[in-house]
Amino acid sequence: MLRINDTMASRMLVTIVVFSGLIAGLLGQEYCNPSYCGTRINVGCNPPPLIGGPLCASLNGTAIELNTTIQALIVSEHNRLRNQLAIGNLTGFASAQRMPTLVWDDTLAAQAGHNARSCDFAHDVCRNTAKYAYAGQNLALESFYGMSKTNDTLVRDMVASWWSEYQDATQALVDKYPRGYTGPAIGHFTQMVSDRTSTIGCAMQYWIQDEIWNTYYLVCDYGLTNIGDRAVYKKGPTASRCVTGTNREFPGLCSTSESVPPLPNTS
Repeated sequence: MLRINDTMASRMLVTIVVFSGLIAGLLGQEYCNPSYCGTRINVGCNPPPLIGGPLCASLNGTAIELNTTIQALIVSEHNRLRNQLAIGNLTGFASAQRMPTLVWDDTLAAQAGHNARSCDFAHDVCRNTAKYAYAGQNLALESFYGMSKTNDTLVRDMVASWWSEYQDATQALVDKYPRGYTGPAIGHFTQMVSDRTSTIGCAMQYWIQDEIWNTYYLVCDYGLTNIGDRAVYKKGPTASRCVTGTNREFPGLCSTSESVPPLPNTS
C-alpha cells in the first residue's frame, strides 16, 4: 500500500498546478495567433485564470460546473426548439430542409469559459479556433435575491429568453440576416436556429452583486455566428436535404452523423 504524506501531497499538488498552468499557457499562445482573429483579440489569448479575472476576484466569483447532465440539458433544450422550427411548428417561420442536431463541443466550452470568468456581461470580440473560423455566441445574465434556483431551472430560463426573440423576427430576416441590423433583439434566436452550426459549448459563472443579488452568467459559443446577408437557415420540406437521415428523438433534425462544415450559407 502506498502512503502519501503531507509533503508528498504538497509536491504533487504543486506539480499538478504547474502542469495545468503550462497547458493553459500553451493554449493561450495558440489563440494569440493572428490567423484566428486578425487584429482583434481572441478571448483565448492570455485568458483569465481559473479562479477568474480581476472583476470576478473582487466579486468572489465562482465557476459553476456544467456536468454532463447540465450539458445534456443545454443541448436538448436547443434541439427541442430547433426541431419545433424545423418541422414548421413555429408560427411565422417555414420548415427547415437541413437543420443539424447540436452536439456538445469542449473547445467551444473552453472558449466560453474564458469569457464567463471575466464576470463582465459582454460579448468578447473574437472566439475563433482552428476549427471554427466564425464562432458565434449567446449571453444571458440572471439576478435575484431572497430565493434559490437550481442550475436546471436557470438553464431553461436563459435558453427560453433567447428563444423568445422569435417574436420580433420574421422569415425575411432569417432568409437574409441583415448586415448592421439595429432593430429589436433577434440575434440570440437566429443563433439558435442556424443550420450551419452543429456544435455548442457553454460555461457559467456565479457571483453576488451589490452584496444581495445572486447573479448567474451563462455564455454559450456556437460553431458559426450570424453572418450578414446570408441565410440563417434554408427553408424547405422538413429534413429533405439531410444526407444521413433524421434524429429519432427530434425528427425535424438531421442525425448526429450529419457533417455540416461551420461555414456561412452560400446565399
